Amino acid sequence: MGGHRGFRLELVSTGEGLNAKGTRTYGYLLRRDGGGAIVIQTTAQPGDTIRHRAAVDHAATTIAFFEPAPLAVSGLPEPVAQTHAALLAAAEAHDEQALEALIEENEFRYTFGENVSGGPLAFWRSTKEQTGTDPIDTLARVLRLPYVLSQGIFVWPFAYDKEPGEMSEYELSLLGDLFPEGVTEVGYLGWRAGIRPDGRWVFFIAGD
Repeated sequence: MGGHRGFRLELVSTGEGLNAKGTRTYGYLLRRDGGGAIVIQTTAQPGDTIRHRAAVDHAATTIAFFEPAPLAVSGLPEPVAQTHAALLAAAEAHDEQALEALIEENEFRYTFGENVSGGPLAFWRSTKEQTGTDPIDTLARVLRLPYVLSQGIFVWPFAYDKEPGEMSEYELSLLGDLFPEGVTEVGYLGWRAGIRPDGRWVFFIAGD
């Protein structure tokens, strides 16, 4: 259907799940070649006739999948925007080589302790082994959050220079599970990434 593997679904609820007994569902489950799936369906309440079958059939046979466009972040100088986009792409692909190429060897900070043999990548691998959390995955999450300009450096996430009481419920929800360990009575101490206006990536660090 539409060039994708799929199954047609015609279901009647038993009432043991979320839907009331007799609820009818008509639709398709389509599987992408690269993984993942999508459901296209219409539902009728008990006793009603299923409508829009033709529309669902048409959608299932003509659907097209596409890759999302690169994230565009407004308000950033062009060098910062380019570095941000490159970092985000490398982190999401878990491309260690691409990340290493963006590191400023003599300026980049990744730990408040002594430097680690093997540099930042070795430190991040060790952190993953010790904590179960991959800093590279966290880097991708952090870079998708809003940023703040602090002391001339563009820093992700926005919580970098905020006190806990200054953040709204919405802002805390954006941080998600970065919040419990990352925000304390002295401010945000979770993972944060900084890029200078000239595009140099100068830190990705956590703690104090």
